[in-house]
Parts: sequence; structure tokens; C-alpha cells
Amino acid sequence: MDISRLYHTVRYLKPEQFYFRAIYKVKGVCRKLFGIRPCYARYSPGHPLLFKAPWIEKPRSYKGSNVFEFLNVCDIFGGEWDCNRQGELWRYNLNYMDFLLQPSMGAAEGYAWIERFIEAMPANKVANDPYPISLRGINWIKFVSLHHESLSAEQLQKIDTALYSQYLILAGRVERHLLANHYLENGFSLLFAAYYFNDKKFFRLAEKVISSQLEEQILSDGAHFELSPMYHCIILERLLDCYSIVNDERHKALSSLMLDKATPMLGWLETAVMSDGNIPLLNDSALGIAPLPAELFTYAKKLGIKWSAMPLGASGYRKFNGDIYDAFVDVAALGPSYNLGHSHADTFTFVMNVSGKPFIVDTGVSTYSAGERRSYERSTRAHNTVTVDGADSSHVWGAFRCARRAAVKIVSEDRCSIYAKHNGYSPLSVEVYRKFIGREEDFEIVDEVHGNKGNLEAISTLLLSPQVDIISMDPSRIRTSLGDICLNGCVSLSVEQVDVAFSYNILRKTNRISVLFKEKLSITIVVNQD
Repeated sequence: MDISRLYHTVRYLKPEQFYFRAIYKVKGVCRKLFGIRPCYARYSPGHPLLFKAPWIEKPRSYKGSNVFEFLNVCDIFGGEWDCNRQGELWRYNLNYMDFLLQPSMGAAEGYAWIERFIEAMPANKVANDPYPISLRGINWIKFVSLHHESLSAEQLQKIDTALYSQYLILAGRVERHLLANHYLENGFSLLFAAYYFNDKKFFRLAEKVISSQLEEQILSDGAHFELSPMYHCIILERLLDCYSIVNDERHKALSSLMLDKATPMLGWLETAVMSDGNIPLLNDSALGIAPLPAELFTYAKKLGIKWSAMPLGASGYRKFNGDIYDAFVDVAALGPSYNLGHSHADTFTFVMNVSGKPFIVDTGVSTYSAGERRSYERSTRAHNTVTVDGADSSHVWGAFRCARRAAVKIVSEDRCSIYAKHNGYSPLSVEVYRKFIGREEDFEIVDEVHGNKGNLEAISTLLLSPQVDIISMDPSRIRTSLGDICLNGCVSLSVEQVDVAFSYNILRKTNRISVLFKEKLSITIVVNQD
């Protein structure tokens, strides 16, 4: 066991995380020791919800004939809801049951799937996990609200019994040992349950979780504090869903709070969205998981919400817009110190579009499964930033862990530039400085390595989009199909083929440029104007 790594991982945890981790562990042992099984026979009548506007449709993940597609992987459902053949995340997606809300799903077919799930619940090892309960509960309530008139009293009673039983389990196991987006999702789902079952206890718990976590998790510039644009969109959709169901004067304060947080979240997203209409794929972000920004904007408008683009600040992200390019840069802390599960060792990375097309891209995320690929995708060398002596700027490990982490300080900032430093390489007695300068026709990155006595290898990495061709290359200039990359301070230059991911389980080959330098390097990207 690496004691130092463990210490630097757990030292940032909150006391409540230790407490609830211990409590839930003891409860689990006691249930197993005394043979206590979950009760799925607790009944409370449900009531269809009224929504201010139609929710965002789910993609078609059920293909028919027992075939499901999640995370770009198809598999045949053989009756086992907890089958781990395609990995933990695929199994979780199956248990979320988003497919109940896909456009082609009718009442009879949807109910048949709910019934199959209910019958298999006692043998399903992930049925009682709080996060799947949270997402599945919302999907079931939406489904019943949509098809209430088509379902018999017997069918509704069967659904309500299983659903209420699951929510009692969730209420006793909200994820205070994890916190972050999981805990907030628990609160959102309990709010649905509170309205559906007209349950005051569920409401009090939901209000407590949502109120406290929205205040903590939504930063002053509107960003979600885990700093994953994908999770920002996921949380925003759920927040809009909850705002859509709070229709009574009794809960006006909660409704106002949700509106107060949704508005800047929309503003942050409007600023952050790239010129191709997609989110920047930083930290754990992939396409095809969260709703598109355009879908969220349309949904918010239907709910009567008005917003304007937010200036980026507290999130540590910045956006530069030239004549025909836009660049999204990261001068942020990694995220909430007590939960960095979706963070990467990517301090000072950036992505860039030219003429609405990806030019400089992130390695992305193809998997959450612990292993070589997951470790690489979270590593520093997988991002458009500086790696010193092959080390990571923050010590990411496992699938979702982080030990020692880089601290960032902004040195100076004005309208067209930002200059910052980080101490992620302090074990090597090195500080890294990076300055981003945005001009109308070009974008410049200036890297400095302070403290390097010449015996450490500093490499600045650039990942080109798979759509970009390299036309010619020398140590001072790389000509590409979308623009020229001019180098000043390059000691040597290399290009290799690597895999990048824009969505889960799909890898594409592209060129990774590695620029070796000593103490200072200037990279100026001059975009093609034609």
C-alpha cells in the first residue's frame, strides 16, 4: 500500500464523508450478518405530476428484440439487470431506465419493462444503489405521469409499491459519503418523490439537500463546481426538470432558489459552448451523454427562463474568441477538494475550434473502468499542457482518485490574456507558468518552467483533431490544414499517432505533437483566414 498516496487522497475528505462511509459499511455488514433483506412491499399511492413544459426526450437506447445500446455498445438483455459483461457504467445505464422516455416507447411496452425490473429486484445487486434509484425514480415518475390514463389501477399499484419502497431505501442511504453530483441527484429525485407521493418527509429531505448543495455546487459564474461541462449539462437538465414540477405557492422559496441557480448555469453554458455547438470536452466529458446545449436552451425558454451569457470567473475557465477561432482554456483548480472523481491532471490545458471545426482537441473520455486507458486519459500527457519529466501535474490514480494536486494562482489577467502558475511539480522543485493571449487572427501560448536546472525534460503537448492534416513541419513551424503553429524556443519536435475519444468506447487516431523546450516556449497559432 502506498501510504503517501493514501494520505494525500483522504486528507481532503470532509468529516461527514468518513462518518457516513463507516455508518453505511456497518449497516451493510449487519444486514448481511442477520439476513435482513430490503422490503419492496411498502405501498403509497402516487399521483401524476404536472410539468410546466415538456422534458427533453431521451435518445433511443432500446433497439427492440431485447437489444440495448449504451455508451456506443450494443448488447442483448438476457434477464440479468446486474450483468457486468459490458462494464459497471453500462450496467448502471441499463438500471437508470432512461429508455422508458424514448419517443418510440409506448405504455404497454414500458410497463412490461418496469414489471420485469420489479420481478428481478431481489436478485439485482445494483437495484438498491442510491444513484441508479435516483435516476430510475425520476424516469418512472415521468413515465407514469405521461401514460397514467393508459395504465390500469393494478399496474399503477404495482409500480407505486416498488417505487415507494425504493425511495424509502434512498432516503436512508443518500450519498453523503460521496457528496458532489451524486448527493445533489439524490435530492432532485427525492423532490420528484415528494410531489408524486405527496410525502412531507421526502420533501423536507429533498429541500435540505437541494438548498444546501445548489449553494455550494453552483459557482458564482454559473459553473458546476466539478468543472466537467458534461456534468454541468446533466445537473442543469435535472434542475430544469425540478423547476418544472414545483408549481405551488407553498414551495415558492425553493422554486426561486432553483431559478436563481439555473439562470447563471445557462449563462455559463452559453459562454462556454464552442462554435460547433458542442461543450468543451474537459475533465470527464463526452458527447452523447448529456443533452446538447441547444436542447437545454430550448427547454429553458419553454419554462419561461431568461438569461444572458455569463463572464467566466470563479470556475477558472476562460474563453477567447478571435475572428474565426474560439479557444476554451483551463486555469482552474481541479474541482471540489473532497471529491475529484471526475477531474484530470490537466491544469492549463485548452481546446480550440477554427471556423466552427475542432482544431486542438482533448484526449477525452472513453471509459470509467480502472485500467491503463482510464489512467492515460486522466494523465497530464493526454492533455494540451506542459509535462515535466513525464510526471503528472496532479497525482490521479485508480478510476476516480486523486492524491497530491496542483494549486493554481492567477498572476495577471486582462481582456485579452491570462497569466497563471501552478505548483504541481513541486516535488521536482519546478513551477510551471502559462500565459494565454487571444488576438483577432492568432492565439498565443507562452510556457515557462521555473526552477528547471536543465536536467528535467519539459514537453508541451498539442493534440490535433483527427480532421486536421499536417502539411509540413520543422522546429519553428507546423503547417496544418486549419492554420500554422509557430514555435519559438523549441529544442526538438516529434509527432506520434494516439487515440482520442469524443464519446465513450469509440477511439479515433490523431496526431499528438510534443514540443521539447528548456525554460521558455512560445506557441503561436495563426489560423487560416480563407
